[in-house]
Amino acid sequence: MSFIPDKVYDYRVYDANEQLIGITGEVALPNLEATTSTLSGAGILGEMESVNIGHFGSTTVELTMKTLFQKSFDFLSYSGQSLILRAAQLSVDSKNGLISKRGLKITMKWQPKGLDLGKLSTGAQTESKNSLEVFYIKVEENGKELLELDKLNYIYRVNGKDQLADIKKLL
Repeated sequence: MSFIPDKVYDYRVYDANEQLIGITGEVALPNLEATTSTLSGAGILGEMESVNIGHFGSTTVELTMKTLFQKSFDFLSYSGQSLILRAAQLSVDSKNGLISKRGLKITMKWQPKGLDLGKLSTGAQTESKNSLEVFYIKVEENGKELLELDKLNYIYRVNGKDQLADIKKLL
């Protein structure tokens, strides 16, 4: 089957206690950028960035709220709590045009990083923004693990495969 990924049909955001109501239209997901060092020297034409496998820079998720309310401040005191995003994604089968559905689940653990109180304007949303430093993230599609990164417990798996297995054996 030839499926063409189409879009996120809808999503929900949950904290450890309840479904979050008041999120605006999007959540800015973390950017996973590996830390690197510069490799240069004899036998190398110039320089290249050498990736440190499993090591990533700061990974931040941003939650923009429609209005400033208690949950915005709750996020300042939580630490190590879970944040779960569940989405229904759609794909199109290129052979027959049928639409299929895929479940996406992103689980994160975090520490509070900041709160942008937003703006006050008559008849408008405040667009308050919580910034959370993510130290654990797991991405699953239809129950299949695509990524698990746990910075504090030395776990880095892609498509269920431990990317650090050989390194762990050496330590």
